[in-house]
Amino acid sequence: MPRNGLNTTVSDAASVRGKNPQFLIEKITRMKIYEDMYWKEHCFALNAEGIVDKAVDLKYVAGVTGGNRRPSPYLCLLLKMLQIQPEKSIILEFILNDDYKYVRVLGATYLRLTGTPLEIFQYLEPLLSDLRKIRFKNVDAKYEIKHVDEIVDNLLVGESAFDIALPRLPLRWHLEQAGRLKPRKSALEEMDLFDEDDDKEIEEKEKKEGFLELNKAKGAVAAIGWKEEKAKKEGDKGKGKEESQEKEKGEEDSIDKKEKGRDTKVDLSDSDDSGDDSGDNSDDHSRREKRRRRSRERDRKRDRDRDRD
Repeated sequence: MPRNGLNTTVSDAASVRGKNPQFLIEKITRMKIYEDMYWKEHCFALNAEGIVDKAVDLKYVAGVTGGNRRPSPYLCLLLKMLQIQPEKSIILEFILNDDYKYVRVLGATYLRLTGTPLEIFQYLEPLLSDLRKIRFKNVDAKYEIKHVDEIVDNLLVGESAFDIALPRLPLRWHLEQAGRLKPRKSALEEMDLFDEDDDKEIEEKEKKEGFLELNKAKGAVAAIGWKEEKAKKEGDKGKGKEESQEKEKGEEDSIDKKEKGRDTKVDLSDSDDSGDDSGDNSDDHSRREKRRRRSRERDRKRDRDRDRD
């Protein structure tokens, strides 16, 4: 480290695991960072607010890259954070920020280096649900596509990240057995719960649709039965009307036959008794009038019955 004191850790910084926070990054990597132009131009006299502005401008994450193993701007900002040791609230704002994914990864890496095991599991595990893509520059200075959850998972279970040896982290189930950490709820379990809810909704919807279709079919059958019954009633009514008309016609025919028989008898009696007086003629005339009246009364009665039907 240069003797001019420009790259020294702030005086009020707390030690991390019994040593200077900057020493969490290997010495050879630190010396490369101190000599890098990005460090000299952008990280000199940088405070916590300035780090936020620089972190927002990040375009990729990386460790040391290329043939000369040049440190990335991401690594330079990480060392600067170890040097000035920002307040924990600022680091949590980095992690909880949803708008800038590179800021989130920077805060998660810093917390993995300096935080306690409980803080690391508490704040980094929720980031496993962040599936956004991130540009990663590998050792050969070639870009790759990674995801936020992939990087966070490596911070939790891996031994190194961005060419930095990560401090040892106790196993999660050890902390659970000690009662210091609650069992983790897997995202798959939450998805299963959502799937069960979706299945229930689908079943209820299918039952409702089946009930509606059944009622519709019953309604159609009832309508068909009602139409058939109505047609049957109309047919029976028409049949009864025809029978009554035929009956009336038969009665009229029988009456006509009787009247014809009477007329025939009258004609025979008139021919046999041609010498009858004018009194007999008047009797014949009155009988004819009676027959006409009876015929007219039958016609009126028939018309009234038809009107009633």
